[in-house]
Amino acid sequence: MKNSKDFDKKDAIFNAMLELISKHGFHSSPMSEVAKQADVAAGTIYHYFKSKDELICALYIKLKEKYIETIFKNDDTNKTFKERFRHFYLQIINESIKNPKEFYFLEQFAHSPYLSTIPKAEITRLEQPVYDFLRKAVFTQILRDIPPKILVAFVMGSASSIIKLQLSGEFQMTSSDLELAFFTCWDGIKKS
Repeated sequence: MKNSKDFDKKDAIFNAMLELISKHGFHSSPMSEVAKQADVAAGTIYHYFKSKDELICALYIKLKEKYIETIFKNDDTNKTFKERFRHFYLQIINESIKNPKEFYFLEQFAHSPYLSTIPKAEITRLEQPVYDFLRKAVFTQILRDIPPKILVAFVMGSASSIIKLQLSGEFQMTSSDLELAFFTCWDGIKKS
């Protein structure tokens, strides 16, 4: 059984890797720098991870699990699907704006060769909550009958574009702008 010191070291390693990747990218973040930043011996990292690639993939899974948990936090199944979708959509945007390093890491990972190293079953497990959430609304005829991959790409792509716009500093979103973004996305997927 691992003790809390092990979890603290592992979290320090994850945080150091995230910090370095946010500054230098995947390839310019050597394990020696991760160890230095995490304030652990280089050998300690290899106690937890066989390689830098394994560490990066483990960080992706950790952040993706946290992200999914966060966007569905406080989902109230007693509310209408429109209200639930609004909460889901705005939660994606607000959480990503609060955690830009995590957002950019997840984006970068999703568009890198690393993604193909994660087993398909694991990717499915990580993405399933979003698919289930939207698919149920299609099944109950609240949302248009859009193929699930397109529906998820549309919703997540819309949110991602809003997040990038806000994080770029080009446009400061007000709460009215966020509501407009939500309604624009909603109007594109709801059943008439």
